[in-house]
Amino acid sequence: MHGNLNHSIEIADDAATLYLSGALRAEHAATLIPLCIVIPPRVTTLRIDLHGIANMADDGMDAIRAVLRFWRESRNGNFRLSVATERIVATHGEGRFATMHAPAAEAMPALTGMYL
Repeated sequence: MHGNLNHSIEIADDAATLYLSGALRAEHAATLIPLCIVIPPRVTTLRIDLHGIANMADDGMDAIRAVLRFWRESRNGNFRLSVATERIVATHGEGRFATMHAPAAEAMPALTGMYL
């Protein structure tokens, strides 16, 4: 797979959004985790936006899993992961986002898909 991973971070109050675009591979975890380290300690919620990912290697989600594992272990934070294609938008949340989108799922993290 060719292409680079591009990223930017937006921080507002106690939440940060990590925007990713381009190509995503497992080895990008080595780039993404240091980005999380420099996010101010007051930030407890991490949102990862994958709308801009054009190419994902078979192991690309390993990088996302590594970031989320790091966030949980280092901050005990909440996270929300958004994935979108031309037809589907899916959101997975943990922490305070676990029941935000699906109140009926009391103890289970929410995984919501919507056909556009």
